[in-house]
Amino acid sequence: MKKILFFLGVLVFLNFQYSLFFKNNNVSDFIYLKNQNTELLSKISKIIDKNNILKKDIQELSSSTHALENFARYNLGLVKKDEIFIQVIKK
Repeated sequence: MKKILFFLGVLVFLNFQYSLFFKNNNVSDFIYLKNQNTELLSKISKIIDKNNILKKDIQELSSSTHALENFARYNLGLVKKDEIFIQVIKK
């Protein structure tokens, strides 16, 4: 009787080990997903930082006419009446 229980215990143990290393959701999948999760969290934090900078720029542009004028001049190349636009191209 003890031999049968021991043999069944060994079979159950081997089945668990096989599942742990070779079936779906095994140890290597866990490690891969953990690394992927870490990478995605770092990307999310970078995107959140960029969003905060953009929100700050939007708030600044909407609250100040001077900032809006500077943005239009430097980024869109807009000029006032009786001004001449000269573009300098850097190599």
